[in-house]
Amino acid sequence: MPAFSTDRMRYAPHRYDQFSNIPRLLPKCRASQGLRFCNKLTNWQSVRPTVVLDKSFLQGSKAAAIQEMSQSHRLLMPEALFYELLSNSDDRAACFGKFHKQNNPVELIGHPGAMLMREIQSHMPSGKPSLHSELVNFRFHIGLSSPDFVFTPQAASAVRQRAEELRSDVSEFIDAARITPTFFPGLLEGSDANRTIARNTAESAIAGDIDSLRDLYRQLSSPVGESSFPPAELIEVEWAIVRWLQIKLLFGLDNYCRYPHTIPDTSSNKIYERLEHDVLDAQYLTLGVLEGSFATSEKKLKKWFHLLCPTGTLHG
Repeated sequence: MPAFSTDRMRYAPHRYDQFSNIPRLLPKCRASQGLRFCNKLTNWQSVRPTVVLDKSFLQGSKAAAIQEMSQSHRLLMPEALFYELLSNSDDRAACFGKFHKQNNPVELIGHPGAMLMREIQSHMPSGKPSLHSELVNFRFHIGLSSPDFVFTPQAASAVRQRAEELRSDVSEFIDAARITPTFFPGLLEGSDANRTIARNTAESAIAGDIDSLRDLYRQLSSPVGESSFPPAELIEVEWAIVRWLQIKLLFGLDNYCRYPHTIPDTSSNKIYERLEHDVLDAQYLTLGVLEGSFATSEKKLKKWFHLLCPTGTLHG
């Protein structure tokens, strides 16, 4: 019997943005958002190890520590981190000020959705996110280190648009929480100790039961006229598709256990706003697991990184 049941699952997506068409802030407004381009590309395939950064790690680290890490590692900045910093003036000023004032203080990597699309189109694993970093030579605008920095109207509009798109992504995470008991019945039964055991067992199943994940994956279908998903028999744990499914299930499990009677229906709910942060955290974690190297200060993300990538490198 599989470690988790999918026989009552109602998770057949009809929105293709589950796997693609996910907006990417960087190519839309890179220059106007504070990136200044230089004329020559640097050598991106450095022998230094890579590490995916998330906001919690950047916020909790001193500038000297970030700059020291940049000497020994290729720092990968996901689209999610770039967006989070741009959308909050205080965070932006504090965090951008921690990077070296030089060309290419980080390498820019996109949304996990771009990796999923590569796999859907090629029927092959997309590889590490660092293989698809933005091949541009740039430096951050010095104004990003100031809370008084003012975006152009076009740039400000792009940030607002990305915020609206992010809120729409939350609905998928709400769905994942609501269907969790169809995979793992009995999570909320018994004593606190019993519930903890049940939850840990479910997390281990999500991380380790590839056959049940394939069963779930088989129930997903691409929209009419779009590329068909790769056959379930092909996908393995190194695929972005698998990692994204695992991580969405982990977040769904977490939210179901935290808010069993308060899963929000409207965007005015405060819990709904917290779920927006989950969407971004899921993007960080997906990229970190695929890269095999992740820097975070979030306890939950640390736990799940170890669970999904036990041989990977965790900073923080």
